[in-house]
Amino acid sequence: MAKINAAKAFREKFSPTGIADTYSKRLSESRAVGLDRVDARNFLGRLASEVALISKKALAGTYEYTKYREKLVSRGADKAPRQLAIPTIRDRVTLRALCDYLFDIYPEARPDLPQGKIDALKAAVDSGKYPHFIRIDLRDFYPSLNHSIVLSRARRRARLPAFRKLVANALMNPTVAENAVNNASTRTKGVPQGLSISNVLAEIFMLEVDARIKSLAPVYIRYVDDIIILTDVDPGPLCKEVFGILRASKLSPHPINEPGSKSHIGLTAAGFTYLGYSVEPTRISVKATNVLAFEGSLVETFVEYRHRLRTAVTVLERDAARARFRWNLNLKLTGCIYKGQRFGWVFYYSQINDPTVLHRIDNTVRLLFNRFKIAVPPNPKRAVKAYFEAKRTDKATHRYIPNYDLLTVPAVRTFLSEIGVNVAGLPDDEVLIAFNRIIGRATHKLQKDVSSMS
Repeated sequence: MAKINAAKAFREKFSPTGIADTYSKRLSESRAVGLDRVDARNFLGRLASEVALISKKALAGTYEYTKYREKLVSRGADKAPRQLAIPTIRDRVTLRALCDYLFDIYPEARPDLPQGKIDALKAAVDSGKYPHFIRIDLRDFYPSLNHSIVLSRARRRARLPAFRKLVANALMNPTVAENAVNNASTRTKGVPQGLSISNVLAEIFMLEVDARIKSLAPVYIRYVDDIIILTDVDPGPLCKEVFGILRASKLSPHPINEPGSKSHIGLTAAGFTYLGYSVEPTRISVKATNVLAFEGSLVETFVEYRHRLRTAVTVLERDAARARFRWNLNLKLTGCIYKGQRFGWVFYYSQINDPTVLHRIDNTVRLLFNRFKIAVPPNPKRAVKAYFEAKRTDKATHRYIPNYDLLTVPAVRTFLSEIGVNVAGLPDDEVLIAFNRIIGRATHKLQKDVSSMS
């Protein structure tokens, strides 16, 4: 791969043409709003002036971000909520262009999918060479990343002052609640979560850490802040060295084998969990608590349908409630393909070789139909069949799993009408906006079904 000219690539990415291209390809359908309450439609009305402003200030090193709007996401009753940062649409365009530029100059920072990590782990376990494992979880990973180290490692391939300024300002920009804008103080450490640059900066930060640990450990696999090491030597001294490497980068690994800690040492033959998978020699399944969580999300689908049915007044409303329920349930069981990505529980756990968990899910669905006294629809979708379909690598061959990228506008109209969305008389572009909004929300829910991976 030819070496990229970092300065030239930066100028191209932040030229008016580059910024406009980033907006049209990445953010034209975005509906999130920051503290300025401007959405993508409002932004589009003054696109030319906004693009010119972003380009001029980014290239001059004078671009300043608006404070991020705080969004708190629950992580369960016993955990503090996760703080997400919601930028303004102007800042989102700038950050997206910056993210794409970072991937251009650090292509190895593009993380593998979790399924790829599980594949590599399964092969190492199956080899029988590594009787010991070390699992390490990092405490407050994103909020604890040291700014000086992030900036130092990010600028190794791009020493442009304007680039450094864009990254530094994004890191230090405060995240605030809407009712406390004036009380914000500059962030002194941590990468704000929820930004397009968050993951790539964290990966760039970890490149040196990964290289140092790989030089010591025969099998080293990391996904974000979750580390697994397999070894054929005494794991104690190796673990001590790894902790030293992590702490040298000012990271805080959870202590080994302390109560409540996910960091521990054990025998590979006894099995362990990683990224929501249960890993044992010859058997890869789903972590038990994650099966329970998914079954809980199925129950929510039935409860939501019962509520919709109770509030429906007309026959059309009842038919729409029924159609939406069937669609929601089938989507939970099969997942979907949207904007080139695979979403859903079965896609995420496509690396398991334990069919009993899939049969359990299908049995749970049958029990829920009985419990809620709902007639089983014709040809209901099944997790077992979806699993085998999900293992197909060619997205165009999927028939059982919906591929929303292939729907024509007439098919979109039919789908929306069936689930109770009135699109009669709407132009095609507004129909597609409504469709993308609904599918976007649905895929977000599918992501939540696998968000408690570890």
